[in-house]
Amino acid sequence: MLNKIIVIKIGTNVITNDKCLLDELVISKLAAQVAVLKKHAYAVILVTSGAVGAGRSLVKPNVKLSKVETRQVLAAVGQIKLANTYLSRFHRLGISCAQVLTCKEDFRDKQHYLNMKGCLSALLKSDLVPIVNENDVVAVEELMFTDNDELAGLVAVMVKADRLIILTTVDGVKDDRGRIIAVIKKRSDYQRFVTSEKSSFGRGGMSAKCATALRSAKFGTKTHIINGKISNGILKVMAGEKIGTTFAPLKKKYEKNYRHYRRR
Repeated sequence: MLNKIIVIKIGTNVITNDKCLLDELVISKLAAQVAVLKKHAYAVILVTSGAVGAGRSLVKPNVKLSKVETRQVLAAVGQIKLANTYLSRFHRLGISCAQVLTCKEDFRDKQHYLNMKGCLSALLKSDLVPIVNENDVVAVEELMFTDNDELAGLVAVMVKADRLIILTTVDGVKDDRGRIIAVIKKRSDYQRFVTSEKSSFGRGGMSAKCATALRSAKFGTKTHIINGKISNGILKVMAGEKIGTTFAPLKKKYEKNYRHYRRR
């Protein structure tokens, strides 16, 4: 039987600086927090963005390429840099990790869904940290995830995660006075305060994060949106400190049927 599973979604802006370069110090600190969680018998899955951002610092695609082709080039180059950075940081802590690249079709087809679920289970049983990212190299625009927030939510439901922690660069969901909303139970709790504005480097935004968090909570996963830049934020929220915004689980945990994704 697997230990309690924590899925941590790491946004592009969390692990890159204002020059689009990977912030290796931040990644080191995140890896250190994962190491602490593993010492406390948690199984951890990372869903990370950043491949395209990392690629921007390494290559300048031909200006004649389409938007999708440019993204493919950047992801192909950047994914190597991103994976190697995680690998080196975890290796220093005596932790082995595994790269898992996926696409939306893996959640729409039953055979693919069960195959991916089995893969993640096998990696966790082998005491590895799966590092999941969308395979932007082969994904076509109409079959891309909305963003990696959506992917993290799907993974959390798939593995019946105890927690989903979404790391961003703001302190949580804020009301119209700029105050953090500590707990959200339904869409109306945040709807009028959150815009659909996207993040500077990634495809997501707070609206997408809230939608994913609420959906995950409905399927039994306690979900948090916190600032990934603050010191030991993951450990603080796991210790029960009142930081960020928490989406309280609304129902008993169960796995969403794969047919739901076929209809999307």
